[in-house]
Amino acid sequence: MHFHLPKPLHGWRAFTGEVGIIVVGVLIALGAQQVVEGMHERDEVTQLRAALRGELADARARWELIRAQDRCTLRRLDALDKWVASAPPDATLRNPYRVFLWNMHSSAWDIAKTSPAAAHFPIKELLTFSSLYAGIDNWRQFINEENANIQTLNGLLATADQPENRRQVRFYLAKARSFVARRALNYPYFFARFDELGIKPDASQLTIRIDPDTLCKPLEG
Repeated sequence: MHFHLPKPLHGWRAFTGEVGIIVVGVLIALGAQQVVEGMHERDEVTQLRAALRGELADARARWELIRAQDRCTLRRLDALDKWVASAPPDATLRNPYRVFLWNMHSSAWDIAKTSPAAAHFPIKELLTFSSLYAGIDNWRQFINEENANIQTLNGLLATADQPENRRQVRFYLAKARSFVARRALNYPYFFARFDELGIKPDASQLTIRIDPDTLCKPLEG
């Protein structure tokens, strides 16, 4: 038994040409779609990288302002040590230890952790971003602990006319020095990674201006 395929109306050559045109058209359409998707992915990567770098540039500016206070912070702690040793029993101080410790933000990183665009970052760059933001998480705990010590210390100095409060001041002064030292130990970790990513400080978004030399001024009773 023989089967005969129906012939195309215009012949096999024309039919093959028509099919070829359709196939080429489909391939062009698929290629164009891939180009559009690739452009969209690159745009998302660019936007995410810019958001991360902008957030970290703001963070670097904050860290540099904190570090700039350290010299006068230590001088103020020395001055408070001397005051405790020599001030009259009824003397007090009102908020003499005011250190401004910036918090750091991580909103862009929170987005990056769930964004498909992050998968297109070079692994070394992504790991550097990750290590910086892990450090920021730890930093928040550092700041909470140090701010609590600052409040306690200022409270004791404000009531230093009570002997039991004055006796505690030196303990909290020692804690304050340890917090400054801890921050100093962590600066290289952060700044080395900022430098690796080429991130410069950007203070343009800061709404508060801090004088880093405030604590170098004489104590006021």
